[in-house]
Amino acid sequence: MLSPSSLVRILSKGTTIKTFLKENLHLSEIENLFSICESNLIEKLKISAREAKLLCYEIYLIEDKYILKKFLKNSFATIIKVESYHDLPSKRKDFYFICLNKPKIFYRKTPSLKELLLYILTHELIHLIRFIRYESNFYFINNWKEEKEVHILTKKVLKDFYFLPHIKKVFSYFDRVYS
Repeated sequence: MLSPSSLVRILSKGTTIKTFLKENLHLSEIENLFSICESNLIEKLKISAREAKLLCYEIYLIEDKYILKKFLKNSFATIIKVESYHDLPSKRKDFYFICLNKPKIFYRKTPSLKELLLYILTHELIHLIRFIRYESNFYFINNWKEEKEVHILTKKVLKDFYFLPHIKKVFSYFDRVYS
């Protein structure tokens, strides 16, 4: 578990995705991906109103080399969980930060940026949904098994997006990663 000071250090070195997109108008079409991603997940995974309320997250882009090396290593994204404590269990709430590896995603001259981000966001949000449904534990020790399962679910959820020009290439890449 991260200490509060570690969390502050990580987030202070990052940029929210909303700020990044405002500063990079040529990427404005990507902003629609977030609502498409959420809507698709609500429909495909039958997310209830109660579950949607529990799904509290913010997306951060991390580019600090030290933070990347320590927390993101070679991955495209990671999730940080913040637990709020309250005397009443019903008042406790978890908040998640989806931290994206900015150099690995945005500095590539890739024509498949939209498809890559759609895959990554869907994948990370499926993790969050599995956490709030208690289908998986955030502190799960056998992380690789969970990653493979989430990859399979991600492909199922995104099966209607085969019309996107590079989605098969993205699926193929992650099939190799999780094989």
